[in-house]
Amino acid sequence: MKKILIIIISILLIYLVYYLQKPYVYSSVNPISEIDPLILVNSENAFPDNINLNLVTFQNNKVADTIYNDLKDMYNAALNSNITLKINNAYRSKEKQTEIFNEQVNQYINEGYNKEKAYKMTYLTVQIPGYSEHETGLAIDFSNQGHYDENEKMWNWLKNNAYKYGFILRYPKDKYEITKINYEPWHYRYVGKKAAKEITNQNITLEEYLGG
Repeated sequence: MKKILIIIISILLIYLVYYLQKPYVYSSVNPISEIDPLILVNSENAFPDNINLNLVTFQNNKVADTIYNDLKDMYNAALNSNITLKINNAYRSKEKQTEIFNEQVNQYINEGYNKEKAYKMTYLTVQIPGYSEHETGLAIDFSNQGHYDENEKMWNWLKNNAYKYGFILRYPKDKYEITKINYEPWHYRYVGKKAAKEITNQNITLEEYLGG
């Protein structure tokens, strides 16, 4: 009887240590941002300057409070599948977007491209300041630099599960003519659970979903 009790206690301790090591997120927020989760921000639609956006911190990154609770639930669900969602980029101010855009342009120029070509090449992967989804606080880049295998597992999990929490793969394969952005398996955008499910099931983009 004593041996059985010791075994049970040992198992419970192992179980407890295992789950305590997992960085679950338990806090919640009460959203007060005035942003529509279905707002369209792309190369033809700028992010309005007059939207009240309340930013909160999630895993050392700023996001709109609108997405926090669903992001928390998605993060915890991924942990249950032994996947840790690594956030590389989330909210960026217009000023920061300008800095990133100019840095990429200058990098191409330093590689020998003229300014016009450098601008066009940058435009394929970096949105013009004022036209980036990252300025909305609704977009997140999930990646861990230098960890290819880890990223593949993370992106695969997101592809199959993100819609359950209101997120969509914003720039899918073979949709460049619509989004004007190359395929980005790391870039997810919050649109709300209903829209995310419909967009994912129909394999369409946000532009197509909104009809334009």
